Amino acid sequence: MAKPIRRSLARRLGRNIGDRRRAVGLTQEQLAEIADREKIDRSYVSRMVNLTTLAPDIQAAILDETLPEEVVLFDLAIATPLCWQAQRQRVTDVVSKVRAGKT
Repeated sequence: MAKPIRRSLARRLGRNIGDRRRAVGLTQEQLAEIADREKIDRSYVSRMVNLTTLAPDIQAAILDETLPEEVVLFDLAIATPLCWQAQRQRVTDVVSKVRAGKT
């Protein structure tokens, strides 16, 4: 089972919120440049940029550590929907699947 979101994601999110304006509209080449400069994996950079598009209530839940413990980083950072309602539905779906033992 993947590690629950808690302080590590909150730290990442907090760092990303400050970079949101720079993150919007980045090309793949620019993301690669950031990854190379920071000496981190390119896919990691992409996932962290995705976190900057999360709905404000989801961001608040991460920072307040009130997001359901069933939700993990990859649930929010991979193929993140831009629609906030779709993001909320993803959280609900993840929680339901985990509780039903379907993960």
